[in-house]
Amino acid sequence: MRSKRMSSLFSLTLSALFVGMSAGGAHAYLDPGTGSMILQVLLGGIAGLAIVVKLYWYRFRAMLGIAPKPSPRDAETVARSNAQAD
Repeated sequence: MRSKRMSSLFSLTLSALFVGMSAGGAHAYLDPGTGSMILQVLLGGIAGLAIVVKLYWYRFRAMLGIAPKPSPRDAETVARSNAQAD
């Protein structure tokens, strides 16, 4: 199964290379607005990736067993908020 997948991937890559080498000039024009849009998409993707990493970082560290221990001040704050909720 693996060799069939590798063969398929190799064929797809080779086909893409041939198509890429055979393309002629495009005679296209990218105005400054298009360049700005491309830059915004790239920066937005990087910002989104940073937020996802931040959200899952503590779960990842906890899974590896290297999560930081809560400080006594944090425990007092949680205890006070629980007492106020009751």
